[in-house]
Amino acid sequence: MRQVAYAIVLALLLPIGAFAHSPLKATFPADNSEMKTQPDKLTLEFGKPARLTKIVLTHALGEANHADRLELPSRSFQKLFELTPQFRGKGDYKVEWRALSDDGHPLNGAFSFSVSE
Repeated sequence: MRQVAYAIVLALLLPIGAFAHSPLKATFPADNSEMKTQPDKLTLEFGKPARLTKIVLTHALGEANHADRLELPSRSFQKLFELTPQFRGKGDYKVEWRALSDDGHPLNGAFSFSVSE
């Protein structure tokens, strides 16, 4: 009986924890997308205000691999961030980011895309 009560309490609390943070809602380019030409910007959209603390853009083409730490567009809490890094043409790109949610929790993640021309 006690285990059932714990399970119910845990099930009720999990959704609260999930909505308390600022999850990454969308990116441009979209994760795992294939683009014909390089984009002119990167966009990260959060569900709730967040503050970016680090973002690294890695480009790979054959044996060459370059990682650039990008300048943060803002130190304020906001939902939408647009960055205009120097892209390196065709190849595979990975964007790794860290942020702080508006409720104080650290967030991190990554997305990737490729450019064919």
